[in-house]
Amino acid sequence: MKEAFQIGQLVRITRPASGYADHRTYCIVCLVSKAEEYAVYRVKNTVGVERLVRADEIEPAALTAVP
Repeated sequence: MKEAFQIGQLVRITRPASGYADHRTYCIVCLVSKAEEYAVYRVKNTVGVERLVRADEIEPAALTAVP
């Protein structure tokens, strides 16, 4: 089953295209596009850094995570 993410959900990047895991917490800002195989989301961290990530590159953050 594919993971479904929601706007405002806190996530962590697990497998970025650049090859290293980023363990900071990000918030999903919007859904950019949705193809048949994956969705692309814009995520943002607390210092304002935005990234585009595919759904298979992120995972939900722990319930105790803070942005």
